[in-house]
Amino acid sequence: MAPRVLFTTVYKNHGDPYDYIGANSRSRFRFYWPRIQSFGLRFLKQNIPELEILEYPTWEEYQKKLEEGWDVVGFSFYLNETHEILEMVDAARSKGIPELWAGNYGALTPEIQARFDKIFVGYAEAELAPYFGRDVSKVVHPPLIEYLNTPFNIKLNIYGILFTTRGCGVGCKFCQTPCFCPRPSPVPLESLEKVIAYYKENNINVALIEDENFGSNRKHADQVVELLDDYDMVWGCMARADYLRKKIDEWAEMRRSTVTRKGRQRSMVSGFAGAAIGIENLHQEKLDDIKKKEGTEDILETVRLLQKNNFGTIGYYMIGFEDDTPQSIPEDMKKLAALKLDITQICVITPLPQTPLWDEIEEKHGIIDRDYHHYDGKHLVWNHPHITPAEMEKILDRSLRTVYPWTVPLRTSYRVWANSYHYGGLSGIGEVASYITRANRFNFKPIQPRLLPVV
Repeated sequence: MAPRVLFTTVYKNHGDPYDYIGANSRSRFRFYWPRIQSFGLRFLKQNIPELEILEYPTWEEYQKKLEEGWDVVGFSFYLNETHEILEMVDAARSKGIPELWAGNYGALTPEIQARFDKIFVGYAEAELAPYFGRDVSKVVHPPLIEYLNTPFNIKLNIYGILFTTRGCGVGCKFCQTPCFCPRPSPVPLESLEKVIAYYKENNINVALIEDENFGSNRKHADQVVELLDDYDMVWGCMARADYLRKKIDEWAEMRRSTVTRKGRQRSMVSGFAGAAIGIENLHQEKLDDIKKKEGTEDILETVRLLQKNNFGTIGYYMIGFEDDTPQSIPEDMKKLAALKLDITQICVITPLPQTPLWDEIEEKHGIIDRDYHHYDGKHLVWNHPHITPAEMEKILDRSLRTVYPWTVPLRTSYRVWANSYHYGGLSGIGEVASYITRANRFNFKPIQPRLLPVV
């Protein structure tokens, strides 16, 4: 008999989900990009339907769920959620749950691993499947549907998330992925086609590729682009600048084409729409220090190429390098703001367990803050030679205000509507407007997660 297994995220005692744009902005007039589901748990549930998942419950909901009796309770969490997860662990132990498991990036922290009976490192479908008499040799991609919101709670868009490859082997020294999943594994094309078809059947025409490094498998990425083209999808991706730079002209030409590669008439608004890029820093010596393996000028040229073709741009940036000062960072922020990105994520250099950066900072400067709530990329947790933690909070606040003034959403909105008119005329405007209707009519909170048929 298969064990009764419950997998849960961290509990939340307030109604608002984590807002990605809100975490990277200080403007009240902004878009909202809420995290309403656990991608990892949805993958597990899709491929192993027998297990049950619980996403962002209240503490009371979690306690009530424990009363149902489980052979195993597993926890999927991030480092900054550690404190709450350990509270949940204590509650499960007090209920007599026989086994407690841990997964996701939070489980990589050595000092807490003894609190669990089993640790899963990496994507765990294949490792979990035998407990339920299953064999997950080919991962099935679940439907992952989210939305872009406004301060007025009027949803602007509905989109499907895609993971085409999971893992990253680049080896940037600040990143935990090389110890979580160092060998990128492509999701089968037949699985991707099924979930893209599902999105289209539900009138979802926009897909966001959330791979950490789309294009790490060039052949597979090209085949994914062909699939998206066949289904007339609007899509964007997270990718390295060196890959994007070779593809922008090709994707721009595809967008201008009136037919798909299969010879079908293309929708008025479809094709590549933009990308998220790890800019990381504007100084080459700092990119070299973190093993970025890209050139600053090459990255900026990629941004310019994207904007020249009216594509969207999201940039990831880091502050708090060893030689940063309270005077130097604001000067860099002026240059970063001048890039006029649609969204700019700014993170404070943060050592994470099992990364080379953790060992380096611990040995050279010392890690002075062990409150894992602060390991969210928004706090200084080590003994910086020029900046105190309190100063860094003020610097980060000013930096976010500099790169994301209230005018940015207006600029982005203008680009989207202008593009829709340029490529589709009034029909293009109508199609983009229909996204608003679809997003506000869609039920994002079904009682059970949406799943595709699985054998």
